[in-house]
Amino acid sequence: MQLDPIEKARRIGRAAPVVLMTLLLLIMLPATGLARDAPASLEEAVAQVERAHGGRILSARSERSNDRVVYRIRLLTQDQQVRTFEIPGAEGAQP
Repeated sequence: MQLDPIEKARRIGRAAPVVLMTLLLLIMLPATGLARDAPASLEEAVAQVERAHGGRILSARSERSNDRVVYRIRLLTQDQQVRTFEIPGAEGAQP
C-alpha cells in the first residue's frame, strides 16, 4: 500500500514534535546528573572526598574562580600522602 505524498507529510508532521521532545530530553539527561553530583556546600564537598578516598581531612576552603565556586580540600591519605582536591561547586553555590 503506497501512501500519497500529502499523507506521508502529515504522518511525518505528527511524529516530528514527539521525536524532537525525545531528543531534547536525552540531551538534557547527562546535564542533570552532573548538576546533582556537584556539591552545593563545602561540607558536601568534604563528605564527597571522604567517601571516595578515606583518610583524614587536613584543610578545606571555598573560593570563587571564574565566577564559579571551587572547593579546595587537602587530605592525608592512609599511606601518609597529602593530596589536594579541587571540586567545582554546583551552579549557584556560594563560597
